[in-house]
Amino acid sequence: MTRALTAEVRRLLTVRSTGIFAALLIGCCVGPIVLMGIVYDPAYRGPIDAGDLGKCVSIFHVLAIVFAGTHTATEINAGSTALSFLTQKSRWASLAAQAAVQWAFLACAYVVGIGLALVAATFYPDGLAMSPRGWAYLAAYLLVVLLWATMATALAVLTRSVAVSVAAPITWMLLIEQLASMVPMLEAITPWLPFNASHMLLAQALGEAPAGMSVWPPAVALLVPALGLAGAGLCAHVRRDSA
Repeated sequence: MTRALTAEVRRLLTVRSTGIFAALLIGCCVGPIVLMGIVYDPAYRGPIDAGDLGKCVSIFHVLAIVFAGTHTATEINAGSTALSFLTQKSRWASLAAQAAVQWAFLACAYVVGIGLALVAATFYPDGLAMSPRGWAYLAAYLLVVLLWATMATALAVLTRSVAVSVAAPITWMLLIEQLASMVPMLEAITPWLPFNASHMLLAQALGEAPAGMSVWPPAVALLVPALGLAGAGLCAHVRRDSA
């Protein structure tokens, strides 16, 4: 497993798109905060809080899906994954290492981006206001992002397509679930859709969820598709004759 991790780290660092994605992921966290300070309007007074940072993370969320799907599908199509089958004893190790390295990359970009955003927020005219729930919200958002990135990785393994692995999760989040929420007949299942469940979990962390709402239903609604796709992707990765 150590060799697989080392190989994936080297592979990630040698790809030119890695630096581009790092800049985009970090920039989407700090950029909007800097822009808010530049175009500050006294008519909209109020300090920057976790909710404002969450709007930045929503952009990070989409870019994380693009990164995970693109990187995985591109490596498969380039033959890098097939080569790992010849050099590693266990096939599952190559996929697990790739997912772990992607998670580490996204987590590092998130921490750096949010850290810079917090620094930028201290220069905002109305300052920065962070509560313990705000920190919990940012931590929960990172977990949500990583789970969606895992789904994109799994789709890339299953389909070997950059387009499908990127477009399917984003279309589901931004179009299908939004349309489903507008259909009265689907009200019963809407809370069990993964993107809506993600928002419910974030509302729980921020303390804005309805009173009496349990954290378990949305957690299950998000974890089931993530683990299901991850399991299907792992099975396909292990059983196929070639990556």
